[in-house]
Amino acid sequence: MGYASRMIKPLFCILWLGACSGSAPPSIDAAPGTFGAACTVVSNTSTECQSGVCTDSFDMLGHPVCSVQCTVGMDSMCPVGSAGQKCNMKGYCKP
Repeated sequence: MGYASRMIKPLFCILWLGACSGSAPPSIDAAPGTFGAACTVVSNTSTECQSGVCTDSFDMLGHPVCSVQCTVGMDSMCPVGSAGQKCNMKGYCKP
């Protein structure tokens, strides 16, 4: 067994343990009021968000975020977020 193949298993274990070390989902670091920033009052007329949209339609985040309304299937209406340009099935752009 070569040196490289002996090092792969320990390296894999370290990377795997590091990936599982946190219990909270990663948060989106965005300036207050910008696309993807955390907000508190869910509304399509939000004063917390530059777009006027604060939504809780993204369950995996665990908190409402500033978003943009879009037409389902029209991903190009959305700013680029973690999944590229993506309009969810509820009509909000995914940060």
